[in-house]
Amino acid sequence: MKAMAAVIRKEFARFFLDRRMLITTVILPGVLIYLVYTIMGLFVTNVAGGGAVYRTVVRDMPATVSALFNGETFEVSPATEEDGYYKRQIVEGGLELYVVFPAWFDESIKDFGKEDYEAPEIAVYYNSAEERSSAAYSALVALLDAFEDLNANLFDIAAGGDLGTPQSATAYILSAIVPMVLLVLLFSGCMAVAPESIAGEKERGTLATMLVTPVKRSHIAIGKIISLSCISLLSGVSSFLGLILSLPNLMKGVFDGIDLSMFGFGHYAALLGVMLTTVLLLVAAISCVSALAKSVKEANSYVGPMNIIVIVVGLLSSFTGGGSPFLYLIPVYNSAMMITDIMSLSVSPLALAFTLLSNAAFACGLAFLLTRMFNSEKIMFDK
Repeated sequence: MKAMAAVIRKEFARFFLDRRMLITTVILPGVLIYLVYTIMGLFVTNVAGGGAVYRTVVRDMPATVSALFNGETFEVSPATEEDGYYKRQIVEGGLELYVVFPAWFDESIKDFGKEDYEAPEIAVYYNSAEERSSAAYSALVALLDAFEDLNANLFDIAAGGDLGTPQSATAYILSAIVPMVLLVLLFSGCMAVAPESIAGEKERGTLATMLVTPVKRSHIAIGKIISLSCISLLSGVSSFLGLILSLPNLMKGVFDGIDLSMFGFGHYAALLGVMLTTVLLLVAAISCVSALAKSVKEANSYVGPMNIIVIVVGLLSSFTGGGSPFLYLIPVYNSAMMITDIMSLSVSPLALAFTLLSNAAFACGLAFLLTRMFNSEKIMFDK
C-alpha cells in the first residue's frame, strides 16, 4: 500500500506542480465552456428576438386589433408622416415595422362569411436584411394569424391552462443536453491525462525505471488509475460547473426560468457517484490502450475513435430513455441513461445501483488487465 500511495503522490505532484497542466486541464475547460455557452446564448437571444421590443408605426390602428400591440413586444406609435418617411426609417434601421391598416378594417371584418365579403389587405413593411426587423415581422404575422383564426370562430379552444411547471421544463432541457455533453467532458478530461501518464512515461523511459524497482507492478498500475481518475474527475467537475452555470445564459430568449433548486443532495450525490465510477472506467480503458502504444501520439490515435462512441452513446440515451434495469449494466451507456434519469428527476434506486456496480466492476476488470500488461515484458519494453 505504501508503494501505491507513493505512485499516487508522484502523479499528483507531477500534475498539481505543473501550473500549465493544472490550468489547461482543470480550470480552463470550465471557464471556456461557460464563456462559449454564454456567447451562444447571447447569439440565440438576438436571433430569436427574446425580450426585444420592436419599434412599430401603425397607420389607422383598428380598435379590434389594438390589443395585440402590447408594450412587451411592440412599441407602437401612430403614423403622422407620409409612407415614404417610415419606409426610409426601416431601411436606415431607425424602425422595425410600418403597418398600414385599411381605414374600414373594423367594418369590413363584421361582414365575414357573407357572399360579397372582401378581405381587407394589411400592408406590412419591414427589412428582411435586418435581424430585428425580420423578427418583428414574424412576430406580427403570428399575432395577426392568431387573430384571424379566432375571428373565423370555426371552433373554440378551452383555456384549460398549461400544466407544465418551470421545474419540469428545466428537467426536460437538462436531460436532453447534459448526458452527452457531460460524457464528452469526462472523456476529454481522461484523455488529457491518461496517455501522457502511461504512453508518455513509456516513451521517455521513466516507466521502465519504475518497473524495475522492487515495487509490485500491480501497485504501480492501480496507483496510476486512482490518481489519474481523481485528476480527470476534477476536470469533469470543472467542466460540469461551467455547463450548469452557463445554461441560464444559453437558454435566455428561448426558455426563461431555468430552476436548479429542484435538485436535492441525493441527486447531486448520485450524479457524483456516476461521474466517479464513469471516470474510473474511462481512465482504466484509456490506460490499457495507452499501454499498447509506444508514444503519446500513437496513444491519442488509438483513443480518438473512442470519443465517437461516447458521443453516440450520449445521444442515444437522450432518445431512448430508461428501460429494463439490465440496460444499466452496459458500460458508458448506463452512465448516460442514469445522468438522463437524474436530470429528469426519475432515478430508480435499482438502476442507480446497477450503474455504479457495473462501472466499478468493469473498471476493476480493466485495472486487472492493466496490471497483466504491466507484467508483460513484451508490451512494456517493446520499442
